[in-house]
Amino acid sequence: MDFVLRTRPGSFDPNADVFVDEENGRLVVVVEVAGADSDALRIHLDERNLVITGRRIDAVRLRRGSFAQKEIAFGPFYKRIALPAAVEYDGAAATYADGLLVVALPLAAAAYRSTAHTELHIVVKRIHS
Repeated sequence: MDFVLRTRPGSFDPNADVFVDEENGRLVVVVEVAGADSDALRIHLDERNLVITGRRIDAVRLRRGSFAQKEIAFGPFYKRIALPAAVEYDGAAATYADGLLVVALPLAAAAYRSTAHTELHIVVKRIHS
């Protein structure tokens, strides 16, 4: 039996959904990071981008045997998302539950984006269901 080996860089790019919640006046970003270490999640916000970094731990690493199929990436990850609208820094919030990181950013009243902040640290609340 032959196996194809694919090399993986040291990090991966998790899947994300981005939508404007017009009813609540916010931009919502949902990132699929199941198995991520919640203490290692970092969210950075600048004028044009939201950057999420973290690490997914391989808790079930097998010491013997060979993989027949390997699709789940472990290790550090990095996700840069271009913001489709201007957002406010104040009121930004993040939660992590059921493998999904949800970041909610209030929409700015005007297209002006403050350049006073180049990085924003958000405490991620882990929700147990």
